[in-house]
Amino acid sequence: MGFHSIQRYADLAPAFSDTSTSDRIFLEAMQENYRFQYENQPYVRALAERYHFSPSDLKTPDDVFDVPPIFVETMKYHRFLSIPEDQVAMSLTSSGTGGQKTQALFDADGLERIQTISARIFKDVGFCSDRPAGYLMFSYAREDAREIGTSWSDEQEMRCAPVTDARWLLRKGPDGNFDFNVEEAARSLAELAEKGPVRMLGFPAFIFQTLEEIERQGLKVRVHPDSFVIAGGGWKNHAGTPMTQSEFAGELEERLGLPRSNVRDLYGMVEHGIPYCSCPEGHHHVPVFARVAVRHPVTLERLPIGEEGLLQLISPWNVAQPNCSVLSTDLVRIETGCPCGIPGEYIASIRRGGNQKHKGCALSAQEILDRIRSARKEK
Repeated sequence: MGFHSIQRYADLAPAFSDTSTSDRIFLEAMQENYRFQYENQPYVRALAERYHFSPSDLKTPDDVFDVPPIFVETMKYHRFLSIPEDQVAMSLTSSGTGGQKTQALFDADGLERIQTISARIFKDVGFCSDRPAGYLMFSYAREDAREIGTSWSDEQEMRCAPVTDARWLLRKGPDGNFDFNVEEAARSLAELAEKGPVRMLGFPAFIFQTLEEIERQGLKVRVHPDSFVIAGGGWKNHAGTPMTQSEFAGELEERLGLPRSNVRDLYGMVEHGIPYCSCPEGHHHVPVFARVAVRHPVTLERLPIGEEGLLQLISPWNVAQPNCSVLSTDLVRIETGCPCGIPGEYIASIRRGGNQKHKGCALSAQEILDRIRSARKEK
C-alpha cells in the first residue's frame, strides 16, 4: 500500500498556514490512515463501534476531531503494531529511567516522513540558522539511550544549524543509571562560548543548574548573540521549582547575555510525534501537520477556544501504530491570533496531568537531579 495521500500531507509547506487546501490534504491523509487502522487493529474497530463511528464518517475537515482517540495511558500497556514486525525500522520509548513506557514504532517511510515534517516545522518557526554552532546537549547521550524518544528528538534538532562540536551531558554511569556532571557542563559551556555560537538543547533543569554552577565558580561567560536554546521537558529549576519560559529566558539573558527571543521550547510526546515549537512569545504553535482539540475531563465534550481541558492530538503521518488520534493527560488551553504573526492556533498554557507512576522523560530527568543533590548532602 502506497499511502499517497499521507505522503502528500507530509510534503505540505509552509508549516504554518490557514488554507482550505491544507485542510483538504489533511482530511485525505486522515481518511487513508484511519481506514488502514480500522482494517488492521481490532482495538480501533472496537472504539469505533463504541462511539458509533466508521471511516465513512470522515467527510469534512472538521470530522477528523470525531475520530475516537486512544488514551495515551493505554499505549503504555499495549504495543499496538499495525504493520508486519519485519517492517519496523525504529522503536522509541517515552520514559528515561523508570515507569510505564510507551513503545513508539516506525516503518521506514514513516520515519522519513516525521523527519521531513519536523525539519520543516523547525525551519518555519525560526529555530534554524546557517551559522555553525557548538552544541551542549542537556539530554540523554545517544550512544547510551538509542531507544529514548527525547534523545532522538534532540538529535533531530541538531540539524537546525551546522555542528562544530557536540557534547552530551547525561551519560550512563557504571551502575547503569544516568548521571549529570554539572562541573563538566559549566566548563564545556565556557569553552564553547569562546569559540562561537552555542546551542543548548534538552532539559531546562540541567541548564539552570549549570548557570548556578558558573556563578558558584565565579566564571564570566558571555555567549555569542546568535546562540540559541531549545528546551523541552518542563520548565523547572534545578530544585524542581516550576518556572515560566519568560523567567527562564530572563535568567539566560542576565547571566549569559543570550537574547531572550532565542530561548525557545518544544512540547510533544512520543505517542504523537509532532513537535509543537514555541515562538518568541512563548506560545506553542500548531502546524499544518496536526489538529488539536480540548476535551472536558469527564464528559470528553469538545470545548471552545479559550477553555482548559484534556488535549486531543490528531495527525496521520504514522501508519505503524493507530495513533492518528490520541488523548493526553495534559490540561491545556488553545488560543488564536498570536502577536508573533504565525497564523492558526497555539497552545497557550500546559499543565502536566497524570500521576507520577506514569512518568515521562522530564520526571525521570528530575530524579537524576534529586539523586545528585542527595549524594552531595551525604558528603
